[in-house]
Amino acid sequence: MRTLLVALTLLVSASALASDDAAEAPADRHPLIQQIGERLDAWRSSIDPLSLVRWHPAAAFGRAGKGKLLFGVRMEPTPGIHLRNPNEAWTVPEVVQGLRDAHAAVQKAHPGGPDMVVGDISRRHGGRFRPHRSHQNGLDVDLRYYLLGEQPADYKYRHVTGKNFDTARVWTLVAHLYTEGKAERILIDYRHQRRLYRYARDKLNLSPEQLEPILSYPKARSRKDALVRHARGHHNHIHIRFDAPLARLIGSLYTPEAVTAAQRAVDLAILGQYDYVVRRGDTLSGIAAANEVTVADLRAWNGLGNRSRLRPGKVLKVLATN
Repeated sequence: MRTLLVALTLLVSASALASDDAAEAPADRHPLIQQIGERLDAWRSSIDPLSLVRWHPAAAFGRAGKGKLLFGVRMEPTPGIHLRNPNEAWTVPEVVQGLRDAHAAVQKAHPGGPDMVVGDISRRHGGRFRPHRSHQNGLDVDLRYYLLGEQPADYKYRHVTGKNFDTARVWTLVAHLYTEGKAERILIDYRHQRRLYRYARDKLNLSPEQLEPILSYPKARSRKDALVRHARGHHNHIHIRFDAPLARLIGSLYTPEAVTAAQRAVDLAILGQYDYVVRRGDTLSGIAAANEVTVADLRAWNGLGNRSRLRPGKVLKVLATN
């Protein structure tokens, strides 16, 4: 079954991924994608959710700032890679392998030294991940900068200066991602880009022409034709948006409704409940009707009184019923 699904995804034209909105606007999708998606929806609905979890490839749905993660995997710590938040390290296999390959490249060039410290990736089903504006479809990863003088078992985000910024290791990481084509975008503070630029120019003898497609420094802070761009708030960590063609292709075959239905079916099968996030304008009766439960049950499951107010963003539990 896995082979069949992967084969179907390869039929999707590359134009489906040309726009970040392609997976979120079914009416605008290519007719071939629409037809395949509808048939797969019907096929998936006939399969036991637990079976889907076992064989269905991970899918990155929608944009990084408005997307979801379906059938994702939780990255596991390995020697040399530390996860700061294991419960918020959900992603797709392509990203896991990309991180491991990048770590191996740094270790090969600079044996020993500090671990790769992975911060937030995505939540189990993706979606809104405060305080981030992105990290919603499993392809965005925060890494702490490699630091000089790091103490063992110290994995906190630290203030980064020219004295503790490990320029050689950070450059090797960036160069690997660029050479291998693993990343769509990397966010690094402009001051750190200056350090990387000078290191590559003076120590590695790279020319400005060779560095131009890699670093936005020194021409502009956020040049869109450079892999590495500046963004506020990235002085103490790197943000990497990985390229995961297979996960994005599979995600493009889903509609928002199909993603939600699949996630809820899986949660009901595994946990016996799923989460409903309150949106602006929701009422308890409307939520109950949409989820085919009673208002009384919703109140009981979530400890809501007669005067409880529903605020956008509040998470309600919906349990399995007969």
